[in-house]
Amino acid sequence: MSFWKRLLSYAWPVPEWEGPGKYGPLKLAWESGHLVVNSNEANQSYGNLHAIWQQCLDDRKVLELPLKRVLILGFGAGSAAHILRRELGITVPITGVEGDPEMLRLARTYFRIGDLTHLELIEADALAYAARNEKPFDLVLVDLCHELDLAPGVDGDPFIADLRNCTSPGGLLCFNTIVHDEKSGQRSQRVSDLLRLHFTRVDEHHYQGINRVLTAT
Repeated sequence: MSFWKRLLSYAWPVPEWEGPGKYGPLKLAWESGHLVVNSNEANQSYGNLHAIWQQCLDDRKVLELPLKRVLILGFGAGSAAHILRRELGITVPITGVEGDPEMLRLARTYFRIGDLTHLELIEADALAYAARNEKPFDLVLVDLCHELDLAPGVDGDPFIADLRNCTSPGGLLCFNTIVHDEKSGQRSQRVSDLLRLHFTRVDEHHYQGINRVLTAT
């Protein structure tokens, strides 16, 4: 059955599952031969967002970094972890933090994320985790959106300061934001301004029209 769904998905999206998530409805569908996770208005894993992380990690030459530990805040169904482990061959331990238990179920059930080695999955609020974390990471990926908007609190100084503490000296932070209207643009800029207060260098990368990924070292 999956073969035919995959084949048909090159013509139009083929639904696989849908149901409630902690932050809103979730939809699993085949698109262009790939199984993806969407919400009502945005891709959550393995679709456009997957392509954004592929490009960002390539642009920042992550394969050349001396990585020992990786943190993903907003793990979703495991798209970024998939890129790091299966596509780039990075073998260092990865810690994934996700606040939606349904998203973690999809990751384990449909995307076999449990097969990835040296992966620790934590069901927790990302802001709370960052506030209590005491061990820095060499690469920190942040993707905390509710639909097309940043989750509450992620554009506040306490969280950005916690991200600095989560990032090891010489480490790299990649923070995905979305700019689709005036308010979202202001929130993205606030994240950028706060990162510049806590990090030495901040760069901007624009993908897929509305995604603005801020990278900090």
